[in-house]
Amino acid sequence: MQILIACDSFKDALPAFDVCRAIQRGIEMGLPKAKCRIFPMSDGGEGLIDILTYHLGLEQVAVDVCDPLFRKTKAHYNINRNNGIAFIEMAQAAGLELLTPPERNPMFTTTYGVGELILHAIDNGAKKIVVGLGGSATNDGGIGMADALGFQFIDSKGNKLKPVGENLQLIDRIIPSPRDFQELSFEAMSDVYNPLIGPSGAAYTYGPQKGASASDVARLDEGLRHLMKLAGKNPSKVQPPGYGAAGGLGFGVAHFLGANLRSGIDMLMDMTGFDDQLDWADIILTGEGRIDNQTASGKLISGIAMRKRRNNKPLIAFCGAIDEFPEALFNQGLTAFFPVNPKLCTLEEALADTRHNLTTTAFNVASIIDV
Repeated sequence: MQILIACDSFKDALPAFDVCRAIQRGIEMGLPKAKCRIFPMSDGGEGLIDILTYHLGLEQVAVDVCDPLFRKTKAHYNINRNNGIAFIEMAQAAGLELLTPPERNPMFTTTYGVGELILHAIDNGAKKIVVGLGGSATNDGGIGMADALGFQFIDSKGNKLKPVGENLQLIDRIIPSPRDFQELSFEAMSDVYNPLIGPSGAAYTYGPQKGASASDVARLDEGLRHLMKLAGKNPSKVQPPGYGAAGGLGFGVAHFLGANLRSGIDMLMDMTGFDDQLDWADIILTGEGRIDNQTASGKLISGIAMRKRRNNKPLIAFCGAIDEFPEALFNQGLTAFFPVNPKLCTLEEALADTRHNLTTTAFNVASIIDV
């Protein structure tokens, strides 16, 4: 029996590679004759760069950039010297995990460091740049990134504005960058399909978990609506899916750089030859930290379920927590799911025991398969 283990990270607990290894250990204990192949994955959010480097052997480039509060921090991007494609994970410079809980408020955070990473990659010879959207601490619509690339955001008095969420409504005009990006190619990988504004937009959907109050959320949404108008877009028309990703950075890379927005998981599967792995496997094991109402829309489990439909092989998912019964995932092709926590415990205890719980659950799954 050939078993493919293709998991995402379990946030705050284990990176994707370690999740796969923990499951592999349990499977090999329960099914000693099974052939396991680990294939760590991402949906385009946090951990994207590590996954791409693992599969594609990219060169890592370290850069000093601004964090979400304009403090200097170490970040990196990765580049394929053979084809000139650079891969940037926006969370490296503007991620929520870079801030302590008291520091988190998307009114005052910026994607400026993302622009610095893009600029460095361009100056380092990149001809195409792929930006992974996810895990952001921001809601600035990408104006921070654009500011770092030479765009200027001016208020009604002619003053240059600081590129943060609270200033979106104050923008009176946008001065284009003196740099020419026309000969470059840009793509953005997103694991969500939210529009930029409205009840399911960037501010209302993700603002609270980034530290925004109810009044902040309303102001941020209005600011993004204002930015759309300045960009010549009609907010009342249907918005492209993904514009709301990473606090509106999806919109920012599309408008300021002409980037194409793509499903993160589909793009990653194409780049890493995932379909060949599906052909090899008899059973696919996958997993991520939480199954919730977003899992069926662009997350890893959903992406694998849709891909494996053509050969209809069993797909089993592991998760740390589950918010509701994943009916949509079963409709997409999921065979079974297994929460790994065996007892009531605190979040801290669950995170600390993740590796052991994954191995134990995998052993139990292997024992069932072997019956």
